[in-house]
Amino acid sequence: SAMAAPEIVLHPMVVVNIADQYTRGVIQSKQKKAIGIILGSMIKGILHIVDCIEIGFDLSGQDVKLSVDLFEDDFNLHKEAYPANKVVGWYCTDEDLNATHAKIHEKVTSWLPSRKGEDRLKADDILFLLMNPRAKMSDEALPIAIYSHNLGVIQKYKIQSDTAETVAVVHTAQEVVDQKEGSKLVHHYENVHRGLMMMRERLQLITAYVVACQEGKVKPNNRTLRNIKGICNRLPSMQTAKFKNEFQGEFNDTMLLTYLSSITKNSSSLGAIMSNFNSVFGAQGRSFMRYEND
Repeated sequence: SAMAAPEIVLHPMVVVNIADQYTRGVIQSKQKKAIGIILGSMIKGILHIVDCIEIGFDLSGQDVKLSVDLFEDDFNLHKEAYPANKVVGWYCTDEDLNATHAKIHEKVTSWLPSRKGEDRLKADDILFLLMNPRAKMSDEALPIAIYSHNLGVIQKYKIQSDTAETVAVVHTAQEVVDQKEGSKLVHHYENVHRGLMMMRERLQLITAYVVACQEGKVKPNNRTLRNIKGICNRLPSMQTAKFKNEFQGEFNDTMLLTYLSSITKNSSSLGAIMSNFNSVFGAQGRSFMRYEND
């Protein structure tokens, strides 16, 4: 049961798939929403939301219409490759929760429990994932909220991925930036800058807390102070002789590998030049080279 899960893990491929569906809908058919079903599985008491399947919809009339038959065909194909995945809820793209979502949720909660087979989902276990496609890059939090079956309680979740997902997401997230607008490193440095600013704010918060404890404005919390001390104790360890020797050894190994790579590349280029020279000049070229060596 999804509601019985003490923890929810959201995998990044779900976010990528929803964003892809929304982008295609906006470009191809001017749709302002992306709707679909989220899939997952329970692993050691933790609900992993690992994938999603888009579903056709029509919100123009009074009734919400969903392409249920097409979804079942897609889901059966998905089950052949990933038999452990089951339906855990549905998703939609929008800025905020509104009456339209309640309308769709009512339709989904009447449909999913009536499905045939072992993948039927109880109405109380249906989750709703809402993603804001208009979120700004400067926003600190991920623009995704997961609601319970009554759309009233926001479920806590964390992001987790395996190695294959990480490679796929990194490849998908690579941006092609026009040379006229700037370098491809701009986006990377913006992320680094935001990370440093967030770290600075947290360090200022820690400093303010310690000062307030010293001045007696705040009652000290021993557990918090131990955590702060643990962070501070890590800093001197980076200045030890053992760390310097290990760092220097790793640095030298890296430089040596770079040097050997350069030699290998240059040798390959030289071999290619000699091969081209022999192909063009033939025996005359080889005789010329022997003459020069003599």
